[in-house]
Amino acid sequence: MRDTVDPRIEVDLGPVLWAAGVVIVCGLVGNFVLGHPQLLAHGAFLAGIVSSFRSDYYQNSGNSAAIGTLLGTMLITPALVYLRVVFAFDIQGTGDILFGSGAIAFVWLILTVTILLPVAYIGSLVGDVTRKKLGGPFGY
Repeated sequence: MRDTVDPRIEVDLGPVLWAAGVVIVCGLVGNFVLGHPQLLAHGAFLAGIVSSFRSDYYQNSGNSAAIGTLLGTMLITPALVYLRVVFAFDIQGTGDILFGSGAIAFVWLILTVTILLPVAYIGSLVGDVTRKKLGGPFGY
């Protein structure tokens, strides 16, 4: 009998949506209200914790946290890019805005993959360990 490889990432929709919501809220509040863009990394860590708290024992909370962080970051990227291009760099003109937005969005996705996704995995690990140690209503 021939074995086949099924290359798919196991994620669960509920924890993914919770993680994406946490990243969106932390990213928007950090950038537009507090003026600190670095809070998005803290949001990714918190999204990992929330994803692990919303997952069951046998669910992959790390994968759900990473996919949720990627989804949330992709949803807020247009607002963040527009803020940087128009207000921070003071670029005017439709062509220049589109080129600047595309370049910054491309670099932003590379940044997301290399920095925020591992932070989300670490957050889910911390959440899982904390849940196992606490027990009770938060534990498994």
